[in-house]
Amino acid sequence: MTQDERNLWRTAGQKAGAVAVIAGLVWLFSYIFLDEPLHQVVAMILLFGGLLIGVFDPAKFPTRRPNAVRTGITTGFVALAIGVSLPPRPEAEMPWEPYSVAALEKAAAAGKPVMIDFFAQWCGPCHELDRRLFSKRVVVEAAERFVRLRADLTDQNSMANAVISERHAVEGFPTVVFLGSDGKERTALRLLGYEPPKRFVARLRAVP
Repeated sequence: MTQDERNLWRTAGQKAGAVAVIAGLVWLFSYIFLDEPLHQVVAMILLFGGLLIGVFDPAKFPTRRPNAVRTGITTGFVALAIGVSLPPRPEAEMPWEPYSVAALEKAAAAGKPVMIDFFAQWCGPCHELDRRLFSKRVVVEAAERFVRLRADLTDQNSMANAVISERHAVEGFPTVVFLGSDGKERTALRLLGYEPPKRFVARLRAVP
């Protein structure tokens, strides 16, 4: 192998390494400062990096089958991107009970705080909440002192669901409501949408 060929291989390796380092740094800093990795962003970096090196880079690989090398590089980065973007395995499962007024009254009588998750089967962000928040062990453990109720409001034509929505002023999904041990909602702690597990745990701890 000539010096020029070695330089070409070295340059290709440096480019691939740079993409991997950038993706790794984004993962690390988002984990530190945002409480969890930005999986989709990291996946996009790996995907575009693989395409740039394996498809759009005009440099020629010093081999008899340069196209096979390009295909291998692209395939490897695409596989990494897919692996990063897959949802993590659930660490725990939130033991929900069906929502009912009787359950609310029982919790108030026992002086226990209540967490109510209002969701719908057709709500994509609701399922994302299940995958990324309610499946975390730290969240499930922090919620152990709560009565954990889930209100399925999938049927928007149901009068019963309309009554529930009106009672708790539910205007969108997902909505998570917290009632203190006195049975009153802590409106300042109401959650609309998603937030990272550490912040959610802090929200749980703020409920008296």
